[in-house]
Amino acid sequence: MQLTFDLEKAKNYGDIFTLVKKAVKMSLGEHRVGLMLYLGNLPMNVGAFHPMGTNDIVLNKRLLKAAAKTEPRWKAYVFSILLHEYLHSLGYADERQVRGLTYRVCLENFGSSHPASEAAVTGPWVTLSPEDFEAVAEDMDLERVRDFERIDSGYII
Repeated sequence: MQLTFDLEKAKNYGDIFTLVKKAVKMSLGEHRVGLMLYLGNLPMNVGAFHPMGTNDIVLNKRLLKAAAKTEPRWKAYVFSILLHEYLHSLGYADERQVRGLTYRVCLENFGSSHPASEAAVTGPWVTLSPEDFEAVAEDMDLERVRDFERIDSGYII
């Protein structure tokens, strides 16, 4: 599967998000543009969120830093979390439905044994130690990720 190779070669959030959009287009036939990514210090039980009606996705910087200890799976975790939030940005509000669609898209594009499909079910929390959950952030400290969405049309953000 081509996306498997492409995910292995991805270098940053923008590369991974391009694959998320490609996978959703192939599996669900849906697409949107104009999203911005922020990294923030969220509670460890929150992977990310998309405020409905906005163009924003906020990923949990602390969670991803802790999950980065499992480098080969880190991209799979980022892919599944971005996919989940991208589906919310397409208008899917029901969490149960979005979890099912996240798994379906991963399964159709990577197969059942790929880390992205596994991440769609387990998330990055299974790799964390109890100490990872104890750290508390002072504030959200949002940081915008540059070069996140690559748009081929003349759309202006």
